[in-house]
Amino acid sequence: MRFFWTALAAVLMLTGGPAMARDLALVVDQQDHRRLPDLRRDSRMQSMISSLERAGFDVSLANDATVNELRAAAFSFDTGAQGRADRVIILLRGHIVNDGRDTWVLGQEASSPDRFDIGGKGLPFSIFQSALRSAAGRAVLAVIDDPRPLENLADLSAGSGDFAMPQGATLLRGDSAAVSRSLNALLQDGATTSDLADLDGGADVSGFLSDAVAFEQTTSSSAEPSRDIGEIAYWSAVRDIGTEDALRAYLNRYPNGLFAADARRQIQARVDDQEARIRAAEQALGLNRDRRRAIQRDLALLGYDPRGIDGVFGPATRRAIAAWQSDHGRETHGYLDRDQLAVMQEFALRRAAELEEEARRRREIEEARDRAFWQDSGSRGTEDGYRRYLNAFPDGIFSDIARSALADIEEERRAELNAQERDAWDVAQDANTVESYRRFLDEFPRGEFADVARARIDELNQDEQDREAERRFSAIENAVAGSTAARLLIERRLTDLGLKPGPIDGEFTEESRRALRRFQKARGLDVTGYVNQPTMVQLLLGR
Repeated sequence: MRFFWTALAAVLMLTGGPAMARDLALVVDQQDHRRLPDLRRDSRMQSMISSLERAGFDVSLANDATVNELRAAAFSFDTGAQGRADRVIILLRGHIVNDGRDTWVLGQEASSPDRFDIGGKGLPFSIFQSALRSAAGRAVLAVIDDPRPLENLADLSAGSGDFAMPQGATLLRGDSAAVSRSLNALLQDGATTSDLADLDGGADVSGFLSDAVAFEQTTSSSAEPSRDIGEIAYWSAVRDIGTEDALRAYLNRYPNGLFAADARRQIQARVDDQEARIRAAEQALGLNRDRRRAIQRDLALLGYDPRGIDGVFGPATRRAIAAWQSDHGRETHGYLDRDQLAVMQEFALRRAAELEEEARRRREIEEARDRAFWQDSGSRGTEDGYRRYLNAFPDGIFSDIARSALADIEEERRAELNAQERDAWDVAQDANTVESYRRFLDEFPRGEFADVARARIDELNQDEQDREAERRFSAIENAVAGSTAARLLIERRLTDLGLKPGPIDGEFTEESRRALRRFQKARGLDVTGYVNQPTMVQLLLGR
């Protein structure tokens, strides 16, 4: 028998008239299907409907409905529940499938569902969320396991799977006997949802479980006083608990309740007070510009990028602080207090010590390689040896000696040249371009300076390729260390480390670049000879 349209008309009359129904139930029983296996008749379904009606529920039944009929029934039920239902029960039986995220009960005309067409063949469980939410605390979704689960499904699984239940809603799952036993127990005087968890032979219970909120209808001569008495008792309990979570739980249950405005005011006052306390705690630290720079340096050192070490706590620095707080199990609001600052500084000191030790070991290894290579090549006093050494260690311990020796060799060779080749070489050197050296090679392909000319051509070609990168490095350096004060600080630090950056005058010379490259190489940083934020952070470790 088809009860759907009669049930739909009853729900529409309920939502359109002045009646104040407080307990609503929707029963979906999909037994007969046109193309899928039918479910056996189950007398327990009628028994559960009768139990709901005796308990005061207005029951709407969708029996063997098409998808469109199911949608209409769900829409009408949702409309009737909003702001009107004290209790809501939704009971579902039929062929049920899921894709791991949502679950559907199939319509009468469905056949061979897959993830591409399931939306047109079934009613999603998510459509019941608002109806369940409207009676939070006294809302139940009961799903009867399919006794004949479908097979050979494409990208879908039989059964209800895992799906999100709204806050305050209880989920029952099991066969019809187990669900019937749980529903009957829940409809007894004084029963709560938590009682169902220990019920022998009952359905599996999850979602909202409470032993404080009775599920049964409170006996009263009229519905409205019953509502007020229950709400007043609930509000009294919320005030006794006194937490923000309790206030929000009241609003979830009574969004338009007698005390809703007061609850919202109290929540906002707590939020404002908390934000004020958080900001005041940081202000009490008295952080000046230098201390803020130190905090940004510590954040960067620990892997939380503040997007600059400028002493200004902008959005990026606040995000970096919040990320650090999150990783250390603290509230993620982006403001520091005295305890958090001390912990952060301790972690930064440890990390700085680790980096210093890593740099020391790396420097020892690099110096040992440098000296060994010099012993094997440069110390022999040959032009080839000097060039091999400079190619491997352009900023090495003996690089100045190698360059000076090469200059002497070239000068001696020049003195031995005939006047014509010597003049051509001088012209090529004065121009110092790829074209000038190629002209020299065209004239003297086997000259004394032929190998040197080819080496200069390679160097100039490489310089051209590096020029664009150097422009980028320079732009980054200007943003990080563009001031004279910052450059003086960097030069002093390089001098203290024995890296010989030249005069401490705020001007970055080739000596300064060489010192920076040596520092970056020892610290495992990108070796560019220009200052970026990681280089700046590690240069400041000793300050």
